[in-house]
Parts: sequence; structure tokens; C-alpha cells
Amino acid sequence: MRYVHRILLEKLEIGFKSNRIIIVVGSRQVGKTTLMNMFRTGIPEDYKSFYFNLEDINSLDVCQDIDKLKAYLSNSSVNIKEQKVFLIIDEFQYIDNATKLFKIFYDLYPKVKILASGSSSIEIQKHLKESLAGRKRVYTLYPLNFAEFVRFKSESEFDRYKKLGFLDVSSVFVEMYNKDFLKDYLTFGGYPKVALLGNNIERIEELQDIYNSYVQKDIKSLIKGENISAYNNLLKILSSQVGNLLNVHELSNTLRIGRRIVEKYLSVLEQTFIIKLLPPFSSNRRTEIVKMPKIYFMDSGLVNSSLGNFGEIDYRPNIGSIVENFVFCEIIKYKPVHYDVKYWRTKNGTEIDFILSGNDELIPIEVKWKRFTKPIVPKSIVAFFTKYRNTKKAVIVTKACCDQIRLQGKYIYFIPAVLLSKFLSKK
Repeated sequence: MRYVHRILLEKLEIGFKSNRIIIVVGSRQVGKTTLMNMFRTGIPEDYKSFYFNLEDINSLDVCQDIDKLKAYLSNSSVNIKEQKVFLIIDEFQYIDNATKLFKIFYDLYPKVKILASGSSSIEIQKHLKESLAGRKRVYTLYPLNFAEFVRFKSESEFDRYKKLGFLDVSSVFVEMYNKDFLKDYLTFGGYPKVALLGNNIERIEELQDIYNSYVQKDIKSLIKGENISAYNNLLKILSSQVGNLLNVHELSNTLRIGRRIVEKYLSVLEQTFIIKLLPPFSSNRRTEIVKMPKIYFMDSGLVNSSLGNFGEIDYRPNIGSIVENFVFCEIIKYKPVHYDVKYWRTKNGTEIDFILSGNDELIPIEVKWKRFTKPIVPKSIVAFFTKYRNTKKAVIVTKACCDQIRLQGKYIYFIPAVLLSKFLSKK
């Protein structure tokens, strides 16, 4: 597999300037190992680097015991007290006491830096105790965002794409990206290996392999002795409810399992980076729905694989929800770390898909997947402006419309979905 640049690589390079332990988390097959190998090629020459994949029993045996690891480094002619060393540890959650290992290197060997990866934040939280507070930084690697997907498909097209702004773009360009890239992305998702395959049958088989590996390696260890069949059925039901409110009581009745089991499985799905639950935005509990989250998936290919439906995306009855899920994923991947994303829904039915909040500003984002002959402002945006007068801007995510207008002294941007990251990256 060829190496294609990932945006997170730049964050790692910056992060290591002020941190000695960095941990990359994400679901299986999102490219963590490749990212770490790419990072290793750029490590300064005055560092000695070592790579350990802990799914290999020999590497695990070395890293499982601090004395064995120190002896291994010593036998490799490395003096960890005097020499600069980079330890790259893949799937570190297999270490029985990773906290102890990391803490010893951090406290006793200041010339050692550690880059580690893990596939489950449940396992990570179990292995990394509070004693590492202030000693580590954690980054999440998701499936490819849309820009990365374009780059995986065509470096030359990516060179043109990255020069585009989010306004004043020819609709011809936008329609080309919708036809040549977005439809493919919405159908097969952003797992790197899937994106690099050219044959649709092979891509479908690869998605199934990814899910089977996830169940065999992560889920069986996290829900030992429990109902894997119910877990799989829950995933299928959730796949058909993308973008909808999540009713745990209904899920419990449908699956005929207890509410607590449903909640546990939802937590496992979220902590292994398959789904994400979006909470409501609320400043007044009496008028806004505050209990139910909305459900989104971090990869559309996995949704279609779960549903067994890879048909023409434009003719899906739920195309609006599919695009909304895409917009959510772009927001999650690009939003600044100090910004939150929620949805807004009142009891009288007024709703906005996403509210981005941070730096004392609120940005409502509404998805309208239809053709515009002229900019049309949804009534929900006007209602939000009226209720939250400190709102300065809003975004309408469209199919192809690029425009900018002012309403009530506030800017409203009409941005094609394929260019939304251009707006988000400027936050």
C-alpha cells in the first residue's frame, strides 16, 4: 500500500515539540500503523527509533516487562540515559500495565519520546491511570476526511481541490466533485484500504473484513460471554437510523434485551469509534428536548455494509440523512478542539442539524441537500437568530450552491458539502 499524507501527521509533529508521550486512538484499519510508519520516516537523525507492533507476540513479550524492554534497547547499543530515543508502540492496550511503562520512561529517561496507538478508548482508559495526567496527549485518527479521500484517489486533483475556497466556486467544479468523488465516498466510506481499491466487489469484501476483525479482536474482549448476535443486530438497527433521535427504550424492546445492556453496547460502539452520539444544545430545559441524543456513524461505508446496500446513492430515500452524516463527520474531523458540536431541537419541532460553539460564538449549521436557484434561509435559522442574539453567522450546507448573504446583520454562508472543510479549517 502506498503512503498518502494524513492531516494528523502534522499535528503529531507539532505535538511532540511540547510532549514526550503522544497516543493515537481510532478504530481498526483507519491507518494508525501507516501513520506511525510515516511519522518514523521523518524522525530527526539524532534520534534512534524502535517500532513495536504488540499484535506480534515477540514484540509484546519485550514491551510487557520494563526490564526486558530496557535490556532490548541496551542490546541494540542504545543508552537511554544519554541518547535520544523514539519508541513507537502499536496497539499498546495489550500491555498489562501501560501506565507503569510510560511513567517510568517519562520520569526517569527524559531523552525518550513515545508514540503509541490503540484501537479502543475503553481499553486505553483502563490501562492509562490518572498518574499520566499532564504527561500525555491523545489524538484521534478517523477514517479519511473528504479532502484526504480526494488525495487518495488523485494527487493531481487534490492539488486543484486544496486551492479552492468555500465561496465563489464554479458550480461546474462542485458538480464534478459530487459526481466523481462524493458519491463514491458516501457509498464506500473512508477506510484507507477500501479507498485505494478500484473494484467495488473488493471494496465490499474489505469492509466486511474490517467489521469481522473489529468483532473478533475488540468486541469479543469487551463483551465477554455476552450476546454478540444482539450487538450485531443493534448495529444494523442503528445503521437505518442515522441522523435520528436515539430511543434506548425502543431499542431495548426491539432487541429484547435489557436497557442497561443496550446502553453498554452503545457505549462500546462509541468508545471503539464506530458511532458517535450527538447531545442536544440547550440553554432552557423547559422548552428544548434535552434527553435523547442523535446517532451518527464515523464511516458511511460501514453503514452501507451493515445494511447490505451499496446501491446508487442518489436514489436512496434517506439521501438527506446520508449527507447529514457526512457533514457531521467533517465537523468532527475539522472542528477546533475547544469547540463543541450539538444539535438544536425545540418541543414545537424547530430544529437545526448542528450547533458549533466555542470562543463565545454560536454557529448554526443546517444541511439542505437540494438545488437552489437562489439562497433560501430556513425558518429554523431565523428562529435561532432571534433566540440567541449573540450569533454572528450561520452555514447552510448545500449540494452545489455557493453564496453569502446578510440577514439581521449576520452573515449566512451557503457552502457545498464538498467544500465545508474549507470553512471549518478557518475556525
